[in-house]
Amino acid sequence: MFKKFANTIDFPETSPTRYLTGMVALNIPAPENTGGDWHFWGIFDSPRFPDNLTLAGEGLEWNTNLVFGNYGIHECSDFLRYRNIALPEGTRVYSANHYRAILDMLYRSVSSGRIPRHLEIEGWLDSDEQKKTLFELLNRFLPKFSSSEKELVFSWIRSQT
Repeated sequence: MFKKFANTIDFPETSPTRYLTGMVALNIPAPENTGGDWHFWGIFDSPRFPDNLTLAGEGLEWNTNLVFGNYGIHECSDFLRYRNIALPEGTRVYSANHYRAILDMLYRSVSSGRIPRHLEIEGWLDSDEQKKTLFELLNRFLPKFSSSEKELVFSWIRSQT
């Protein structure tokens, strides 16, 4: 059985344009049934919780909405409640799906001039079909990247194959 949190927590406000992303989102099951990560309790049972949650979107330093729009954002409060995260009544929580979380982390790195060597898609996507989907999505959004960002993306792709 899942651990029961004693008190309702002050969960950060989320919306379809301000959402959980990064490693946090990779630990929440996605509607597409991609593998994701398996450290749910490492995130949600951390002494730093909820301050350790990574948010992106409107009004935040990490905002990829202009690049990826509303692609891949899903409502996940039912799952969090199922796992005994004590959300306040009526709270809705939005998260990136696994593809969006990877794309967000990729864009965050390349827009800072770095190849995201820490992004190993083998650890998060379980099948060749899922990897193909990620690369198709990347191809769809690549026109919104600058030339230098594209070069970093191509270097990252070469490191993944």
